[in-house]
Amino acid sequence: MAPFDDDNLIPCFGFGDVTTGDRDVFSFHSDRSPCYGFEEVLDCYKKIVPNLRLSGPTSYAPVIDAAIDIVENSGGQFHVLVIIADGQVTRSVDTDDKSLSQQEEKTIRSIVDASSYPLAIVLVGVGDGPWEDMKKFDDKIPTRDFDNFQFVNFTDIMSKNKTPSEKETAFALAALMEIPVQYKATIELGILGHRTGRAKKIVPRPPPLPYTPRPRAPERVPTNNMSAPVSDDSTKECPICLTNAKDMAFNCGHMTCGECGSKIDHCPICRQRITNRLRVFA
Repeated sequence: MAPFDDDNLIPCFGFGDVTTGDRDVFSFHSDRSPCYGFEEVLDCYKKIVPNLRLSGPTSYAPVIDAAIDIVENSGGQFHVLVIIADGQVTRSVDTDDKSLSQQEEKTIRSIVDASSYPLAIVLVGVGDGPWEDMKKFDDKIPTRDFDNFQFVNFTDIMSKNKTPSEKETAFALAALMEIPVQYKATIELGILGHRTGRAKKIVPRPPPLPYTPRPRAPERVPTNNMSAPVSDDSTKECPICLTNAKDMAFNCGHMTCGECGSKIDHCPICRQRITNRLRVFA
């Protein structure tokens, strides 16, 4: 998508951690400035991930509202919001098929509000999801000014038996195929280049700070017969095998390699129970 970004300035936000929950977003920079180019986006991402403590429930409403505010402040320029998520909007197991969770209702309301602005929303699903509900999510959204939302399963595309170049092309096509139609719709609706005066003023939180768990009495926990040697968490090597690079982050903020991290139930550094795992791509 880089060739379509005329100024190379990319506002970046995070959500779904203990500081934001399903209410707020945090900026990738403390001064809330945008990232310059995708290299800076990835650099900031890798610096932030070790400080994250993931937390539910999940709602896309805050980041959609933040994007609406950006479009409004730009004077109604056309924007594309790319949401990269490893899980769908929170839905309780006791919610029947015809009902919506509180997070789904807020997300749908924000998507409907966004259709009054020249804003296209692309949700990119990374990981196992599950994504069944998101594939049908578009059907749950009531009448909008234009169809402004689409879901792309990144993991499914990348798992195909194709060359890397073919996979990249397939992903780009899936992510961008509706953009021309959506852009045309904003022109026909007369919303391109106009302010509404109705956008919420969103003030992103600063990036999460490094987390230092309070010391507590040691407890005996199952480790699946794996010995976890003490290691400096600032090193790049996995603190368990001391060989592979860290590429999996836990809800406590500490990291191991994916191979070791998938086999343990408690963090080898702080001994917190692992409730969330997030793969970090270099």
